[in-house]
Amino acid sequence: MKALEKSIYVEYPVSRVFNKMILSEIESYDGTKKEQLRSFLEDLQRMGCISGMIGDFIYHADCKKFYIAHLDDLENIREEIEQSLGEAVKNRHRLPHYTFMCWLCFEEYCFDIYRSAFE
Repeated sequence: MKALEKSIYVEYPVSRVFNKMILSEIESYDGTKKEQLRSFLEDLQRMGCISGMIGDFIYHADCKKFYIAHLDDLENIREEIEQSLGEAVKNRHRLPHYTFMCWLCFEEYCFDIYRSAFE
């Protein structure tokens, strides 16, 4: 799916894992692949990972495993986000760091795909 190749974060190996997660999650949406992707991304923007809509990121233990496996990519993505914002990203919900990082990076990755494919 071409839209998944448009992210500025595509250089990070974790993007391939994120893409698999996205493709798995959009199966439950109606329409063409592009319509499914758009609906999924809009739902994620509205509800976020905190809603439990991303099966791989519901449990802290799963987030911890994912974070450990992709630590460098996730921390580098966070640094890029902070550089573009000009300030540190705050963990407002006081989540465990690994859960916060998984949610932050996945949401940002998806928002970036939405911006490049649908805006």
